[in-house]
Amino acid sequence: MTKIADHHRVSSSFLARVCTRMNVPRPPRGHWVKLENGVPSPQPPLPEAGPGDLQVWRRGDALGAVSRPVPKAPAPRKIKSEQLRISRSSQHPVVVGAYEVFEQERVIDQGFLKPDRQRLVDVVVTKPQLEPALKLANQLFLKLEAAGHRVMFAPSDRIYARDSFDEHEHPPKKPRHRHPALWSPSKPTVVFVGTVAIGLTFFEMTEELEARYIDGEYIPTSKIPSQQMRRLSSTWNWSTRMDFATGRLCTRAFSPYPWTDWSQSWKEAKQGSLRGQLDEIVQQLTDAAPLIARLVEEAEEQARIRQQEWKEQMCRLEERQQVRRENEAREQARADLLSAIKQWDDIKRIQAFFSDVESSVSDLPEAVRCIAMDKLAQARELVGELDALKALLEWKGPRDRL
Repeated sequence: MTKIADHHRVSSSFLARVCTRMNVPRPPRGHWVKLENGVPSPQPPLPEAGPGDLQVWRRGDALGAVSRPVPKAPAPRKIKSEQLRISRSSQHPVVVGAYEVFEQERVIDQGFLKPDRQRLVDVVVTKPQLEPALKLANQLFLKLEAAGHRVMFAPSDRIYARDSFDEHEHPPKKPRHRHPALWSPSKPTVVFVGTVAIGLTFFEMTEELEARYIDGEYIPTSKIPSQQMRRLSSTWNWSTRMDFATGRLCTRAFSPYPWTDWSQSWKEAKQGSLRGQLDEIVQQLTDAAPLIARLVEEAEEQARIRQQEWKEQMCRLEERQQVRRENEAREQARADLLSAIKQWDDIKRIQAFFSDVESSVSDLPEAVRCIAMDKLAQARELVGELDALKALLEWKGPRDRL
């Protein structure tokens, strides 16, 4: 790393970031020491470039987003069930370690988990449904990989946005502001079908139920025994409608590309029922890729048109501003020229006055003539001289001002 970094005139730590951005494996710690002591340290193979992997880096290039062509979906195909057989003991890298992070984090309204960490698999559930949701996500990810689709956190090759959703099993007609807000990841979890990204969210649905406030908490009326209901005082207990987690999961797929509107959801009728639909979900996601690719192409074409219209609008605005600046320059130059001419005319009249004084003082007594000449000198110094050519050269015309 040190030698290659020196060749490119960058630091070895920066070159390590380049390798990470390009998905190029590099020697782990102790690799060279092991080789020197005869201990095997295998070299991992260079993986094939995938979505989000930088292909070429040159010194001076940024490591941010890379310009990519419009995503393309593979040819339609029927995925056979035997292709989607997976090992139940396997864990997908996106899910590894997520349970421990979620389990130790804080809980908000209705028991939903809200971790402080943002780079996690997109799972929004209560604590009792955390393990089933992660198992469901893990199985779906493994089946998608078995079908030839790559599942990962959204890369930085373009903008991928996580779509918002309503966790209600039956969303109300008017969207309601939720406080506190549910957890959301910093990067969406996506599956690439060809080069088409499809976002995936797993969440626990809620339902609105009538509830009573008992001992500092709201309890669904349906879960309060009838004998306890009869004993409740209407003065100290009241009923209202609240949202409660159902314990049933929903898998939601969406388009993570800006200006594209596509989503599809699979809801559990009873707990655990989605596990039997995973093969169907894999096929439907595969079939949805061409539609999303077309929506992205249309959105980018519309964005190109909006960009062109904006450029044309800016050009027209600049032309109007240029005309305004030219008119202002002409008006100011004309005003300055007329002012210089007026000043020259005034000084000419004053100089004619001084000349007349000079011709008149010659007949005065010596003492009076000396006083008059002294005052005349003071007056000339106060008024000053004006050179018409110099004034014209110092004048700024319209082109000079622009």
